[in-house]
Amino acid sequence: MKKHTIAVLSLMVIIGSLMSVGMTSCKHKNSNNPDSATFFFHFHTQIIDSTIGGNVDGYDSNTTGSFNYSPWCFDSLGRRIKLLVPQFFVSNIMLVNANGNMLSLNNVVLLKGLDSEDYYLCKVPVGTYVSAMFTVGLSNADDVTPPATNFITDGVPYPLQSSMWNGTNYYGMVVTGAYDPVATDTAVNPSGAIPFSFQIPNSLTAATQVSLPTRGSAAYPVYIASAGSTNYIHVFCDYGKLLSGINLATSNQTSVNPLIADTLAARIPNMFRYEE
Repeated sequence: MKKHTIAVLSLMVIIGSLMSVGMTSCKHKNSNNPDSATFFFHFHTQIIDSTIGGNVDGYDSNTTGSFNYSPWCFDSLGRRIKLLVPQFFVSNIMLVNANGNMLSLNNVVLLKGLDSEDYYLCKVPVGTYVSAMFTVGLSNADDVTPPATNFITDGVPYPLQSSMWNGTNYYGMVVTGAYDPVATDTAVNPSGAIPFSFQIPNSLTAATQVSLPTRGSAAYPVYIASAGSTNYIHVFCDYGKLLSGINLATSNQTSVNPLIADTLAARIPNMFRYEE
């Protein structure tokens, strides 16, 4: 299999040949074509809280302590949760233009970690774009190719694709963290915190395509990709929705109860929505 080169800061981008469905193909990052625009994904990790005031704008400020100091967040059930390693692959990315034509980004793969938000996608023909689609996970071919041969890193230690490898294939998503059963606790390191660790197989995560809604309202305008412009698709990754309904006190390890992975995988499409 062809090796992919990655230049990352807490991310992995694999750029290979790009093709389109129904329109001109995507341009390489170093293209000087004056009639192209650039697209990025901006993935914002969060645990949204729809019932407790103030927790509305994402992980960095959605905390129970001082701004940017406490890693603990409240979910919609009022549970106090901390994320340690929320990671997932993104592949099979498609941009949709105003005519409904899809630009398919073959061999563009991302590894979303906790800290990074901006992920370069490609250069595209100028025009109006209204939506994006993607798969959480990898293609079947990449899923079974070990890290040593599939990916070449630049030495940045996090996130590591090797941490997603189970010896045979990749997990599509890994989420580890802790649950504090005392919702009124204010400690940064509470003694009663219960760890959770969820490894969701790629075969489960990649089964469903994530389709973001078509844009065109005042709140969510279309993307005008003019020549030389840079456009960001801002997306919330809401782990509160992913973990909602999971008993984190007792059902907190997929290694003990593998069926939890099926429940989590079914919720993956609902955890993504536009930030702006």
